[in-house]
Amino acid sequence: MPLGQRERSDIADAEAPALGDLVEHAVGRVPASVSATWRRLRATPAGAEAGELVAAIAVQGGGKHLRARLACAAYLGLGGTSEAVCDALGSAVQLLHLGLCIHDDLIDGDDRRHGRPNVVGTVRAARAADGDAPGIAERQAAAAGLLAGDLAIGASVRALAGAALPPGIRSDLTLELLDALDETIAGEWLDVRGEQQPVDEARPVRTAELKTARYSVVLPLRLGAIASGGADAAVLAGLSAYGRHLGVAYQLKDDELAVFGDPAQTGKSVSSDLRGGKRTALLQLALDLADPAARRVLDRDVGRADLPEAGVERIRVILRECGALEAHRDLIVEHAAAAVSALESARLPAGLHGYLQVIARAVPGRSS
Repeated sequence: MPLGQRERSDIADAEAPALGDLVEHAVGRVPASVSATWRRLRATPAGAEAGELVAAIAVQGGGKHLRARLACAAYLGLGGTSEAVCDALGSAVQLLHLGLCIHDDLIDGDDRRHGRPNVVGTVRAARAADGDAPGIAERQAAAAGLLAGDLAIGASVRALAGAALPPGIRSDLTLELLDALDETIAGEWLDVRGEQQPVDEARPVRTAELKTARYSVVLPLRLGAIASGGADAAVLAGLSAYGRHLGVAYQLKDDELAVFGDPAQTGKSVSSDLRGGKRTALLQLALDLADPAARRVLDRDVGRADLPEAGVERIRVILRECGALEAHRDLIVEHAAAAVSALESARLPAGLHGYLQVIARAVPGRSS
């Protein structure tokens, strides 16, 4: 006789103390699953022709695998038991993240990620070493970034389409990913368009909801829940609300660390957002709270590509002294708390509920 939802919840609750260990074990397999994806692609005629692209993608990766953790936690916490399904979910969200990061780097003009050359940087260096003219090398590198990102996103869809699940569930998972991809593209465009808008007209929180929260948190949770077969409408709605708030909190924290973080821990510049004039909630708060003299400094210096380090530090002082940094941290705490509150309506098994609470409560204090 099939188990009802309450019985499945009771089973998950009984296993709750082991959920964290189960998730870590599953996530530990993700790098191997992703590597297997590239090996399979290399063995195809397309892979043989695109071998340079595949090789450039295959050495990317790293990160904290948060998306894989969320997908596997939702799947296992709601009663899923298949290692093969966990592997498909984990590799799908990791591959999607990889593809979107490759595209994001291309849009932002970055040639490094996690402290090493990304696809664009790798191909640009290879072309320069071959003696290509700078313009040709640049065009080749940009094309490589576009096409490599496409390959990774396609591999993500294939991972879900081939998961060891009934056809109807595979279809639902694939549509979930495509819906998230639509919203992420909309968020990326909102971000790019925001670069040309006055700071007070930008929409950084909405951008974070679309560009970051939807694919980084909401999607993995919904994929895991749907694949488990243990999710009703209330579970999916609660996980979606949790994911939206958690994703915004994460992005806001990233924006803080991009100005006040330790590059040795974050692996990112702490001046590029200020020199690039990125439209963040932190900057909006500063313009609202700073006195007229400080606002004139912000208007003059934020967005100056040639701003010296002393000028960057002067902006940091303004952000602290006007109260913008403190207000921004309060906003992060508010979204993290809202994520925890959203779990109450989802009626999750205790193990999954607790696991997701811990993740949300850790966001305000993270340093990388």
